[in-house]
Amino acid sequence: MGKEWKWARTTVGCRWVFMQTVMLAWLSLAMMSSAQEPSSDAVQEKDKDMRVSFTAIELSKLPYDKVYYRNGKEFIEIKWRNGSKTIPYSLSKAKVFEIFIDHDDPEQPYLLVGKAPLVAGTNKMLYFFAPNASQQEGALPVRLYGIDDSERAFPKSSYRFINFCSVPLVIDFDKKNRFIVKPGKPTVKKLNLSKAGAFTPFVVRDSKGKVLGGTRLFSHATNREMVLIFPPKKGSKRMDMRFFSD
Repeated sequence: MGKEWKWARTTVGCRWVFMQTVMLAWLSLAMMSSAQEPSSDAVQEKDKDMRVSFTAIELSKLPYDKVYYRNGKEFIEIKWRNGSKTIPYSLSKAKVFEIFIDHDDPEQPYLLVGKAPLVAGTNKMLYFFAPNASQQEGALPVRLYGIDDSERAFPKSSYRFINFCSVPLVIDFDKKNRFIVKPGKPTVKKLNLSKAGAFTPFVVRDSKGKVLGGTRLFSHATNREMVLIFPPKKGSKRMDMRFFSD
C-alpha cells in the first residue's frame, strides 16, 4: 500500500510538473506572438502613411552612392533593385518630389539634385531616374519623369508602352492591333488574359513601317507588363527595350 501510494504521488507530481511546463511554454509563445504582431492602431497608421506612395526605376546608373527623397522633414534613402521597381515609399507628407544626396556641410547635410511635381490625380506614382545631360543654367543633375502607376491607369492583364525616343513609334500588338506611341506618353493596352497566362507578341516600327525591334512576352490575368523603348545602343540597329513585370 505504501509503495502504491508513493507511486501514485510521484505520478501525480510528474503530471503536475508536465502540465506546468506546457502552460508556461504556451504562455511564452502567446506573449511572443502578441509582441511580434503590430497593434491595430499601428497597422492603421502604416496604411494611412502609404495612401500616397511611389516606386522608382533607375534608367541609367546615377553617380551617387546613396540617393534620398524627402517626405515632410524626413530624408529617406531609396534602395534600388536591379531589373525591377523599388519597393513602395510613402509620400504622405510631401508636396513636391525632391531628391537629395549626402553633403559635407554639417549645417546642410543633404544636397538637392532632382525635383519634380507630384503626379496629379493619383496616389500611386512611378518615377524614372536618369542623369540630366542638360547644360541649361540652374538645371539639376538628376532628371525625373513621373507617371500614374495606379491600377486605374494601368490595370492588371495589360501592357504599357513608354517611348523614350524623340519620334513617334508604331506598335503592332497581339497580331491584330496597331497603334502609335508618342514620346513620353504612356500607352496602355488591356487584354483578357487567363490565370494560366499566354504569350503576347509585338513589333516596333518607325513611321515608314521599318521594323525596329520586337518580341513576345508571357503574362497572365493578375500581371502588368511594362515595355520601355529607347534608341538603339551604339553599334546596334534594334531599339533598346526593357521590360518590367508586376
